[in-house]
Amino acid sequence: MPLIDAPPRGRRASTAATPGQALIAELVGPAGAGKTAMLHAIARLEPGIRAGVHIDRWRDLPTVIRYAIALVPIGLELLRDHPRSFRSAMGQLLRLRTLPLVLDREASAGRHVIMLDEGPLFALGRLSAFQAANRGTTLLAREWRRQLEQWAGRLDLVIWLDAPDSVLVQRIRSRSKSHRVKETGDAAVFEFLDRYRRAYEEIRARVTASGRTRMIDVNTAELSAEQAVGVVLTTLAPSRGR
Repeated sequence: MPLIDAPPRGRRASTAATPGQALIAELVGPAGAGKTAMLHAIARLEPGIRAGVHIDRWRDLPTVIRYAIALVPIGLELLRDHPRSFRSAMGQLLRLRTLPLVLDREASAGRHVIMLDEGPLFALGRLSAFQAANRGTTLLAREWRRQLEQWAGRLDLVIWLDAPDSVLVQRIRSRSKSHRVKETGDAAVFEFLDRYRRAYEEIRARVTASGRTRMIDVNTAELSAEQAVGVVLTTLAPSRGR
């Protein structure tokens, strides 16, 4: 796996934020890749980077309610087609719609770099992997494509963390954090990881197609935690120095 992917030929992707705006980066990868550890390390080493944002259930409640009402037609479709995963899917759709408000608020507070953990690509990947939202002409599929296009125009950097399946399985089973496949057999874990990687293939291709969003790949099995964090911080250096 290459350590860093170059931007598409003929285009130059930059990690320097536009003056007056924050650079938006997202950590993405399968379970066990090290996203949470990376986020915590960045927060500890670089206090100037806003590592992780969340939707405040009380402060953002009016916005969440407004979007929930707007998503009623898709919700009804989900109840029909995916009743068991309705709640999870609606949560991801609300995340996609509400996150821009949170990011704008952080940027207005003077944040130059915002690092997301469970961000828009995480939500799009789950919707693709578990509700097949990337296929067809349903209301959900149309919303998925619309959100993908919007976030492709907003994300500046995507850091894809990954490792061999054998390493990921060991990490999933040894950590205290619960996971849906933690107690299953190896074959089930491998299938779960493969489903996520396939779901992200289209997302990666479309997000980087315009050349605006830079994508870097970090193999967390080949690099130490310090080296992996160093790669990310070096990539973010132009905006961190603003």
